[in-house]
Amino acid sequence: MQPEQESDRNGDERRRYPRVAVETPGRFLAPDGSEHQCALRDISIGGIAISSPVPLQIGAQIIVYIDDFGRFEGKIVRVFDGGFAIETAISGPRRERLQQRLEALARGEKIDVSARRAFARYVPGEAGLEESSVLTMTDGSSIPCRIIDMSLGGAQVAIDPRPMIGTQVSIGKMQGRIVRHTEEGVGIQFTNVPEHSNALSRPFG
Repeated sequence: MQPEQESDRNGDERRRYPRVAVETPGRFLAPDGSEHQCALRDISIGGIAISSPVPLQIGAQIIVYIDDFGRFEGKIVRVFDGGFAIETAISGPRRERLQQRLEALARGEKIDVSARRAFARYVPGEAGLEESSVLTMTDGSSIPCRIIDMSLGGAQVAIDPRPMIGTQVSIGKMQGRIVRHTEEGVGIQFTNVPEHSNALSRPFG
């Protein structure tokens, strides 16, 4: 019973932050490395509640990608029928952006999805990833680059010189091809959309 009592105390602590009920899909990486579909149930600055039939234990560390919100890491502090809740620690500009978004949602405003792609796209800070990376060609040569934004389906990177459109490249664990040139660099379409734990956890590392 001790874990449940501890969970209750953690839950009381998290309620300092207003929760906003939001239904949006996502995926999470379980401690055993398996990947599962899930859905956001509610979210606050201090944590999120996830709907999922997958049984997990209090104290387990997981990684969650939520459409329109990005990547979160946290410890499970509560389990309930049909899901679980994790405690998160967000700071800096990302915390401010999330706070503004939650306040807007609480007022009944909708998240702007006019530019949404097949996969939600995030800047590195929102996904908890570093901007600096390396683009590698099929011949083994590589060029330092900076990730502008990314999704599970592709990325935009700042790079000079720019490889030709159609060039097969890899960035971190992801393989893809150059599909367009941009003012700062290139757009990459991934050819191995993540379906495994390592790619979901650290796609560019």
